[in-house]
Amino acid sequence: MSARVAMLLAAPFVLVAFAMRLGVALWLQPFTWRVDSFILGLLAFLGLLAISVGIPLAGYLQLTRAARQSPRGWRCDVQHRRFAAGPSPVSTGPWAIVLGWMAGGVFPTERVPNEEHMRIAQLGFMTPVWIGLAVGLLLLAELGLLMGRPRLSLDAEGITVQRLRNVRIRWDELLPGGPPPPAERNPRTLVVYTFSPIPGDRRSRDRCLHASSMSTRRS
Repeated sequence: MSARVAMLLAAPFVLVAFAMRLGVALWLQPFTWRVDSFILGLLAFLGLLAISVGIPLAGYLQLTRAARQSPRGWRCDVQHRRFAAGPSPVSTGPWAIVLGWMAGGVFPTERVPNEEHMRIAQLGFMTPVWIGLAVGLLLLAELGLLMGRPRLSLDAEGITVQRLRNVRIRWDELLPGGPPPPAERNPRTLVVYTFSPIPGDRRSRDRCLHASSMSTRRS
């Protein structure tokens, strides 16, 4: 299983996390009200929340275990004459699932007055606003998986990091000698040193490239 396929497999688990979180609020939370002790009722509710996010996360991690443990490296993009590294399922997939779970929590719910069950909150014009926000977060999680970002590419002219916005560093912007070796085996960030963009300014500046969520781990 490739890293790309493993990341796309997170899409259905995002929906499961959303549905389970919303299900806890609408159908399971009322059962915790029947517990005599407030502390025990609160612990029961927190346990339901943990289960609602833990089940889809555990299922995804188990399904993609082989892909997450496989060696990662660069892909040769002959058409665009570059080396490219896409997002890693190690972090991208689980974070998308958590975002889907959070979207389920944003969905507006409330207790029916004088009754022991929940319903969609009656907030007037704010109800569709909150529903739209929840759906927006859900779509953001799914689109993040489909877009395949962040992506790191190396070509003849420089480095490009594609996240929410692209970061481009040309090779001639880098100071001679290159950055120092990372202090740890699989650094979350790589610091490079570039010339100052201000004419006449000889001071260098450091730029931090986030690589923790990309498939570029060293062996």
